[in-house]
Amino acid sequence: MELFGTCPGNRKNASTNQSSPILDTGKPAMIAPVQAATRTLSVSAVLLGIVGGIVGLAAGLFLGFALGAGLAAVFHVSSFEGEAGYFAVSIAILVTLIVTPVLILLTLYWRGVRRIWLLIGLVIVCISIAGIGASGFGIWYAAQPHVLNINGPTPLLEFEVKPPPGQSIENLAKVEPELDTDRNAMPGNWHTDSPETSGVRAGHVEVYFRMSKRLFVLKFPGGEDRIFKLHLPANPMKTKYRAWSEWQNPDFVAKAGEHPTRFSGGNDYQIRYKLDYQDR
Repeated sequence: MELFGTCPGNRKNASTNQSSPILDTGKPAMIAPVQAATRTLSVSAVLLGIVGGIVGLAAGLFLGFALGAGLAAVFHVSSFEGEAGYFAVSIAILVTLIVTPVLILLTLYWRGVRRIWLLIGLVIVCISIAGIGASGFGIWYAAQPHVLNINGPTPLLEFEVKPPPGQSIENLAKVEPELDTDRNAMPGNWHTDSPETSGVRAGHVEVYFRMSKRLFVLKFPGGEDRIFKLHLPANPMKTKYRAWSEWQNPDFVAKAGEHPTRFSGGNDYQIRYKLDYQDR
């Protein structure tokens, strides 16, 4: 006879429902779970792979340089003409080429990417990182000043200034010509010989930088400066710009101590210009 009405089946169920005292420790697990395997390559996996690749690049370069410097000291690599530095850079590149793809693959695997998708994901992430790097380099390069003619003399902007009707070119005797860009302000020079065209004053100014926006300024002493927008591309070293431009009115007038205002029209000083340079 069973006490308290307990049957063997109930005792069996009771024993199987008991939790193991060894497994139930009451502490949370500290291991990051691996995502379940997927049959596709998600955008989030690619983004995390890019992050992993960037971390791998930084870690690979740091470890590579440290390892390269250590090996250079161990093997007594000469520092003559930078041999030790070249050796360290070579080791850093080698380590980076190993660490980066490994970290990308580990990141993708952690996100559940398996089989052929691992290889596809690796290629996509590497291309993405290369594109990000190329874009960053392009932005940096575009922000740098570029010399217009690196392998030759600085091109000259030849200009002529024509006073309004009824005024003499003697009014330009104390006027200072200047070429302004975002990079520099280049003072111009008046020619001392007679110009090709009568009734004008001629001069030149150096065009040093490759810039898409250039302003030619006639600085009058204590008066109103005339500002002209030059219609030239960033690289004007082409045959068409060796010919004289059309006569051009000022675009802005700048009074002393005031902000420039747009030219209101009428008769005023005009300029024309052309580029003088040596062929590369």
